[in-house]
Amino acid sequence: MDKHLKNLVLKEPVLSEEPTFFTVRLRLARNIKKYPFPHQMNEKQAEQLVKEVIDVSTCIADETPVIVSMTDIDHVTRNVLIERHIISPEMAEHGFGKILIWFPQMRLRIFVNEEDHLRIAVYGGKENFYNLWDRLNHVDDILSRHFDYAFDREFGYLTCCPTNVGPALRVSSLIYLPALKMTGKIKLVFGVISQIGCIIRGFYGEGSKSIADVYQIATGPALGKQEIELCQDFESVCRTIRKYELMSMGTIDRVAIKRKIVCFLDRIFENEKGISSSNSIKGLSLLLFGKNLGIINVDAMALKRLFYRILPASLQLESATEMDAVQRDSLRLNILRNELRNVYV
Repeated sequence: MDKHLKNLVLKEPVLSEEPTFFTVRLRLARNIKKYPFPHQMNEKQAEQLVKEVIDVSTCIADETPVIVSMTDIDHVTRNVLIERHIISPEMAEHGFGKILIWFPQMRLRIFVNEEDHLRIAVYGGKENFYNLWDRLNHVDDILSRHFDYAFDREFGYLTCCPTNVGPALRVSSLIYLPALKMTGKIKLVFGVISQIGCIIRGFYGEGSKSIADVYQIATGPALGKQEIELCQDFESVCRTIRKYELMSMGTIDRVAIKRKIVCFLDRIFENEKGISSSNSIKGLSLLLFGKNLGIINVDAMALKRLFYRILPASLQLESATEMDAVQRDSLRLNILRNELRNVYV
C-alpha cells in the first residue's frame, strides 16, 4: 500500500463524539440500464463500466479521488479496509471490476461492481442526517446526468436485491448499547424497532455478529417511501434507542463495573504474554462504558479509535509487517499499555 493511501486508511473511520454512536452512513444503490447486473456481467463489461465511472468521477468534486482496485491490493490491505468500514465484506470478495472510488475530504465512497453497479455512500460521525442526504443527493444528481439508471415508474430504482427497490436508500448507524445489553432490555428494544421496519445487524453488517456491544441499525425495505421520510424515521429511531440506553445506565451497578475495569487494567499492566483482539475489545468496551457512567476519566474518542487500531489487519498495516497471532497479541498489549497508562479508576 502506498504511503498516501495508508495514511488515509489509518485515519478512518470518522467517529462520533456522542456516547452511544460510532458512525452514521447513507448509501444509495444504482444500476445502469445498458449493463447486466454485476453477477451477470463478463469481465469486459465490468472493465468498461469501471472506465466510465472513473471518467465521470472527475466531475463530482475538485478533490481528486483515491482509486483502489480490489485485484491490486493484498489480503492484509483488503482486511484492514473491511475492519475500518471503508469497504464491505462483499466488496472484498472475488469478482470482475471491483473498485473503490474514495473522496476522503467529502466523506464519500463509490463502490463499483459490488452487489449493484454503483453503491454511493456518504458517512460521518454526529452529522445531521438531512445534511448527509443533501450531499449524497447532489452526487447522485451528477452521476444521473451521465448514466441512464435502471428505473421503473412503479417500483423505483431497480436493484439486485428486491429489498432495496424503491428509492434504494439505506440509512444506518453503528450504535454502542452496553447498558441495554447488560440489563437484558436490548431484545425488547430491538423487537420494537424491528416492528417498524428497521434491521439490526452485527458490527460488519449482514451476517456478522456484534462486537463489544456495538450493533448496526439500518433502515429496511423502503418501497413507497421518500428519502427525507426515511431520514426522519431513522433519526427518530436513533433518538429512541439513545433514550433507552441512557435510562438503562441509571440502573447499572457502578461498583461492579469499577471492579471489572480494575481487573482489565491489571491484566494489561501485569501480563507479559500478550492479549487477543477479542479480549482487548471487551476491555475497551468496558472502559468506554465506565467513561459513559462517569466512573473513569478517559478520552472516549481515543478509546473508540483503539477499537479499530488493535484489530488484526490494522496492527499489521500500522507496523508494515505481516505477523502471526502471537506477534499480534504482543504488539497489541504494548499499544494498550502505552495508550492506557494514564487511565485511573
